[in-house]
Amino acid sequence: MGRILSPKWFRIALINLVIVALYGSLMRYKIAFDFPFLEQKKLLNAHSHFAFAGWISHVLYCGFLLLIAPFIKDSSHIKYKALIILNLVSAYGMLISFTLQGYQLVSIAFSTLSIITAVIFTVLFIRDSKNFPPQHAAKPWAVTALLLNVISAAGPFYLAYMMFSKNFDQYNYLASVYYYLHFQYSGWFFFGFIAIIANKLPISKTVLNKYYTLFAVSVIPAFFLSILWYKLPLWLYILTVAACLLQLFTWLVLMFKLWPVLNKQPIPYPRWVKIFFYAAATALTIKFVLQAVSVVPYLSHFAFSIRSIVIAFLHLILLGIYSLFIIGYLFVKKNIHTGPVAKYAAFSFLAGVVLNELVLALLGIAAFYYLSIPYSNYMLFGAAIILFASALFLWGSQVIERKKTGNP
Repeated sequence: MGRILSPKWFRIALINLVIVALYGSLMRYKIAFDFPFLEQKKLLNAHSHFAFAGWISHVLYCGFLLLIAPFIKDSSHIKYKALIILNLVSAYGMLISFTLQGYQLVSIAFSTLSIITAVIFTVLFIRDSKNFPPQHAAKPWAVTALLLNVISAAGPFYLAYMMFSKNFDQYNYLASVYYYLHFQYSGWFFFGFIAIIANKLPISKTVLNKYYTLFAVSVIPAFFLSILWYKLPLWLYILTVAACLLQLFTWLVLMFKLWPVLNKQPIPYPRWVKIFFYAAATALTIKFVLQAVSVVPYLSHFAFSIRSIVIAFLHLILLGIYSLFIIGYLFVKKNIHTGPVAKYAAFSFLAGVVLNELVLALLGIAAFYYLSIPYSNYMLFGAAIILFASALFLWGSQVIERKKTGNP
């Protein structure tokens, strides 16, 4: 059997990262300078939907095909590849339609197509997952990830209902947005990326399944942390607190067990690639710590009421955890070349992520004391440009390498 997915499938992901970063730069430019063309809210919707579908989900779908492919017939690979292409169609459809129209019939249609693709992929994968051998550690993580991806769709569907019915409520709107973000970030993305590396982790399937169980039982109640303003009943608040603390404890124990073993393992790739996994693991640890701290209602209200803190948290997850992990993963899997240009572009991207988080964090702290940070909009625009230029050079390095080696 030949290679299941050629590197071009992952180079598409790099092109999509360039587009995500370009939209981020456009939005930051509109805030720092005068740019009357294109509406900010439309750009934001296009940016976020494309980042989820065209960047993160595209890599996950490709990774899941690599997981299941050895245990199914070659002819079945075509179905998965067709679904990956369909997801890309929906991603580019959302990018264009949200940019031009915002939440309208066309953009909702492409969003619905993305959800339908997710449902079909989930059904197909769960059906084929019976072929996994008993010792395969990825199965529970992968199945849970796909199911949580489908569950997250209730958020966008409810948003569409409110807009078409004109029955708009600010609290329900925010709850729907946070519901979708939670089950994407802490569900589909988290369980999905653990799934694609599960068999490579130096612990037994039985031990890893214990951690899976703890994360799985806590993922749903942890959502209620995002909507503490609803004045939850005491029992549900206690359950939410327990879920957030359980996630932090489980992650710290898992890292404590894995870290020394991973550091001793021989690696068939440049050692500097490990820095991206260290950075992603550090960002994920910060995410769990912040969740645990924000179970205090006052701190939760403070965090969710200051825009820069919300954006910092969302970017910590999307950029600091998953984007850095993907870059490292693509290097490790040899789907992108580790030449000098790629190396410097990747580290430049990492620097852009750190700068972006530092400025947003400073803005959040300053807001708490009713202070302003001079030139903060220019600094955030600068960070966005670094991210865009780095993503562009990372993709460009692969084009140059292909021409040098003559590989397709």
